[in-house]
Amino acid sequence: MARTPGLDGGTHRYRFRILFAALLVLLGAAPLTVTDRSLDPLFGLSFSLVILSGLLAMKRERTLLLLAVLFAVPALTARWAAILYPEYGASLFGVLFPILFLTFFVVFLLKAVITAERITIDTIAGALSVYLLLGFIWSLIYQGLALVEPASFQFDPAFAPNGSLDRMDFLYYSFVTLATVGYGDITPVAPLAQSFAYFEAVTGVIYIAVLVARLVSAYRR
Repeated sequence: MARTPGLDGGTHRYRFRILFAALLVLLGAAPLTVTDRSLDPLFGLSFSLVILSGLLAMKRERTLLLLAVLFAVPALTARWAAILYPEYGASLFGVLFPILFLTFFVVFLLKAVITAERITIDTIAGALSVYLLLGFIWSLIYQGLALVEPASFQFDPAFAPNGSLDRMDFLYYSFVTLATVGYGDITPVAPLAQSFAYFEAVTGVIYIAVLVARLVSAYRR
């Protein structure tokens, strides 16, 4: 007798599409929260949605899910601490813990996409989610570098009138670098920042050329 798919089976079929939608919400909320700091909790909520979507995608992998939760709790705590207590300024932990969780999740997601038996719309959504997560992770890395060494990046004063780059600036720079557009309005000048920048650019080219192109081609056949 055929089994009717339950709630767990239904959400599992759409797990990567849910994640992709959450990432689009996060990236859409970023410019709003920068222009109006009173909306900063919106960024925290959208980031929390991405974390929860990631945990939902891993819920059938019990061991990995436990490890993911161990990374997710400090990531969420650090993010909300920065939102609720902005007077203490940006914290290195506020970028370090999210980097750890998102990197761990990207490895899981990439493995799930590569080893998928069938190429479905959800698989494509997972592959696109990896690309968006890579851009977001690199933006956090650049934020961390700027906290450790403020002179890591050079930019036109008109680009950042307050004298420092904000979260949206690093997101913009990360995706511009990942896509190898390179407008040049933000320039890495410290050796470590330059190394991360060219490594991100190479990662973006390889990912698009090899993985996403193969998945799309296989889906169309």
